[in-house]
Amino acid sequence: MHGPAGTESRADPHWRDGPWQKAGQRLTAHRPAAAGLAVLAAVMLAVAAGLVAGGGPVGAALAAGHQSLTFALLAGLGGAALGLFWGAAAVALGERAERAVMAPAAALTGLPLALALPLAGGLLGPERGLAPMAVATALIAAPAVAVLARDELRALLRREFLNAAQAAGLTGGRRLRRHILPNAVLPLAAAAWTAFPRALMAESLASLLGLGLPEGVTGWGTAVGAAARAGDVAALAGPALLLALTLWALHGVGDGMRLAFSTVSGGRR
Repeated sequence: MHGPAGTESRADPHWRDGPWQKAGQRLTAHRPAAAGLAVLAAVMLAVAAGLVAGGGPVGAALAAGHQSLTFALLAGLGGAALGLFWGAAAVALGERAERAVMAPAAALTGLPLALALPLAGGLLGPERGLAPMAVATALIAAPAVAVLARDELRALLRREFLNAAQAAGLTGGRRLRRHILPNAVLPLAAAAWTAFPRALMAESLASLLGLGLPEGVTGWGTAVGAAARAGDVAALAGPALLLALTLWALHGVGDGMRLAFSTVSGGRR
């Protein structure tokens, strides 16, 4: 007798105790990550509700959050994709070429790149568009992702099960499909997440100085800067608090993902 649809998969110990489920359990067991996920969900729901029914200082802060979060998502995705490609390409080219390819990323990671976005905004002038600023933000976020992705892939390639698969005669393509890609997904996702808090922080700093989002587009940084210059404490409190909470949540989730998913730290088993 078979139970209802889906019963077997839920009762299957392999499904219940698989590597992705274990990684998810480790992520949710990490208190800052769990709290960060809850805060991010609450902020996104509040922003969505505020767009419909918001008004006054609270509604303005939530509307500004929609602009900031949308920009950070788009720029972060671009930075994550570029960084993952950068790190993966460096590993694929071999150790000699890897050093040359990754040297700029390693050097840039140690610099305060968030300060480069106001410079880019100033160079682009008051007529700057969202697309150029998003590209500049993606370039700022990419080096850190590239370094983390390279480290994760290098650690994964040293794992014993890959040596065993090679000794068993598996071709490079089958090792890639069966072992490397499935085991690389979560560590690379943790590396890619780094782009999102960096993108939000860079945009908010630039907008705070009036050199970030274009005129007419108000993000959290823009709202904080305008309220601070006007001396309006009530208008400043909402966007400043939401920005701080969101950055804290993004970093908390990122730390949890690296602990739960990382090959470098031994998070994957």
